[in-house]
Amino acid sequence: MSEGSFAVALPSNHIREAIPLAKLADAESVDSLWTIETRLTGDAITPLSVYAANTARIRVGTAGIPIWTRHPVLIAQTFATLHAMAPGRVVLGLSAWWDPLATRVGLSLKKPVKAMREVIESIRLLLTAEGPVSYAGEFVRLREVRLENRVDDTHKIRIYMGAVGPQLLRLATRVADGIVLNGGHTVAVTRREVEVIREEAMKVGRPYDEIEILKMMRIRVDNNKERAITGHKPDVARYIAEQAHIARSSEADPGLVTRLRSMMSWPSSESEAIRAAELVPDSLVESLGCYGDHQEVRGRIREYMAAGITMPLLLPDSITYMRRAVDLMLEGW
Repeated sequence: MSEGSFAVALPSNHIREAIPLAKLADAESVDSLWTIETRLTGDAITPLSVYAANTARIRVGTAGIPIWTRHPVLIAQTFATLHAMAPGRVVLGLSAWWDPLATRVGLSLKKPVKAMREVIESIRLLLTAEGPVSYAGEFVRLREVRLENRVDDTHKIRIYMGAVGPQLLRLATRVADGIVLNGGHTVAVTRREVEVIREEAMKVGRPYDEIEILKMMRIRVDNNKERAITGHKPDVARYIAEQAHIARSSEADPGLVTRLRSMMSWPSSESEAIRAAELVPDSLVESLGCYGDHQEVRGRIREYMAAGITMPLLLPDSITYMRRAVDLMLEGW
């Protein structure tokens, strides 16, 4: 990673409209493109394959895909296939998912740390072993399994973890090539998360500098800062009301969280989110993202970099804001 590098999250829908942006990023100095699959808004693999097929240089990865919805063998097979299309450029990002979404589809997120470790270990074996793989875990069990489409250099596929909470952060420091931090966290929370990573790296004797730490960043480049912030309030209301792990790390007032949850069903409708957004203060939204003109957005990104992350992962919410964000970053920050 070079100084000034940055990454961009591209949409899981509106894929055709985003292809020109992927090509621009590939032609310029953008480090990587990422797709996200945490809500039921679209899968991550379909758009990732499209963006990989339309680029030649840039890294492409997931940030991330849940470990509970695909078997590790399927994940390994999928990324071996992607690697064959984009050799040396593919990053597998995994996440632990969240409740109540998991419960609603019949999954139990028990022992997420142990499950994540087993998934990563088994996938690595499948991608690197010369022969059949056996693995006897609590969540993953393999007996003499071999990927038939594995090419010789699938060991180059890097595995990242989306981690929320100290236990998953510590595991990621031990077993992952990189870590993706959530987009709904303040600078102060991000600083504490980085410190957990730093302390765990020291504890296990891993060079801290070899761990790439990406931070998702909500971003709207707009000379009308009030408009930019107001436009994100429904999303902030929805995430805080629906996802407890984000509510905790957003440092939102507990009373506000309770009120938002009382106003919104699960999953919330657009009208509920818009109505709940009226309760969300500008200061909360601003604390969770990068809003305003070029100078304000650059300053905010620098605050997160000073907190210890190694690369900003821009998370604009529309093609228009994506292009503005990429243009801004390419100018230098």
